Amino acid sequence: MIATPHTAHVVTLTQTMPVARFVVLDLETGDAPEDAIQAAIRQWKAPSNWKPETVEKNRAEQAEKIREKAALLDASPILCAGLRSDREAVMFNGMGDTGPLDLPGWTIESHPDECAMLAALGQWLNAHTDDVTALVGHNVRGFDLPKLRGGFVRHRLPLPACLKPRDGQGQPVTDTMSLFKSFSMEHRDDFAVSLDVVATAFGIPRPKQYVSGADVPRLHREGQIAAILTYNAIDIDATAEIYRRMMA
Repeated sequence: MIATPHTAHVVTLTQTMPVARFVVLDLETGDAPEDAIQAAIRQWKAPSNWKPETVEKNRAEQAEKIREKAALLDASPILCAGLRSDREAVMFNGMGDTGPLDLPGWTIESHPDECAMLAALGQWLNAHTDDVTALVGHNVRGFDLPKLRGGFVRHRLPLPACLKPRDGQGQPVTDTMSLFKSFSMEHRDDFAVSLDVVATAFGIPRPKQYVSGADVPRLHREGQIAAILTYNAIDIDATAEIYRRMMA
């Protein structure tokens, strides 16, 4: 008697790992390389009607401002990317060994450099999101999403599906900074609103922090990786709670 062939049941990734309804994300960046800073300084142009002495004075001031905000240049490295979904929280660290670090509720993936970190991040996003997963963040439209896309392109890595520009409606995105203006008369006309301001307005307690985003490049130079990851996780947890309250 010949046995009837049996086809094994194939379990797909989406069957075993349902996609997230939302993903709150936040990045921390380090200083751009010196050549990129110099290029940005050279690109500054003074109005043609300025006097030479005015041009030189302002050139020096602009150069100082560019150096102070070198972490915002396109060439600046992404040091870490924290993601909190409705299912889990994962911190992608591209700075190597963290040293002693306790982040309750977080899984930490450490990688030797930015490229390896982004490759792992891309795999996570492809596995945990689909075209209706909401991408959430504070100023996520103005900073985090374009910065992420630029990082993948710089390293010639394929963009995760949720980050690809699409015709039509595109990936759902909720920017808590701009959305907050719909909840506030006081700040509705502000160009930018800090995460601390929004958390305070919603009565969300924040741990005392002795650093801000502007301190991250210095902390990176000093090798304080754990401090950077902790700061990132605190901001993401606050943003996630703000999002839940806004969408409740």
